[in-house]
Amino acid sequence: MVSGSRHLTAVSAGAALALAIAFPFWGGRFADVSARIGGADELPVVKITAPANNSAYKWNSLVNYSVVVTYQGKSTQYQEIPSGEVLVATTYVADLSKRAGETAAAPLPAGLLEIARSKCVGCHEFKATAMGPSFAAIAARYPDNPASIDTLSRYIREGSTGVWGQGSMPAHPEMTNEQLHAMALWIVKYAADPNVNYYAGTEGAFRMEAPATPGPNGGLILTASYTASPADQKQDQRGQDTVLVRGK
Repeated sequence: MVSGSRHLTAVSAGAALALAIAFPFWGGRFADVSARIGGADELPVVKITAPANNSAYKWNSLVNYSVVVTYQGKSTQYQEIPSGEVLVATTYVADLSKRAGETAAAPLPAGLLEIARSKCVGCHEFKATAMGPSFAAIAARYPDNPASIDTLSRYIREGSTGVWGQGSMPAHPEMTNEQLHAMALWIVKYAADPNVNYYAGTEGAFRMEAPATPGPNGGLILTASYTASPADQKQDQRGQDTVLVRGK
């Protein structure tokens, strides 16, 4: 049996300190408190409202998820924060019992953060074909090397026509070289990872899937994150919530 553990964190993506405290209480579950040290600025609060932490679902079944984000008096519940800026990820783990005590997921890679905050997901899905090719399909075509990164960076900045069928990609001249490089780098390195699936939005469904035959303790780590870039702050402000979903 995998013991339940849930961790909701609010972090600043710079030198500012954040404290995530988990208080155990009866029933073997955890209550979560997030606070910031060294400043009174409010950080985004992200809460996965479904599925429940440590819940179990059959492998290959669809599981509905729901996320609520609040920040500076605004909420995704009232469309005051764009739901498309919330990034949800499922990561397959062969043995969840070894991950139950973790307090936080790693910060988002810079390239993935730029993709989540841009309009990329309006035309591209992470692994499914939409108006444009999926990021996983792009990674399959372009190997992880400097030439591929340069090519993809140029396509993002200048746009392209006829690279993927008859479709066209609009130009994004407003992006900096650093943003372009980070996005292209993430695509070629990580977009095709079979253990991880990504979704944009506060509501949707993910599939309980494993890249290989799952073991008895296998499951998914479900993570939801939101990053704000307030004009009066030097660092991005990020909130994140994580739950464990067991396979059966």
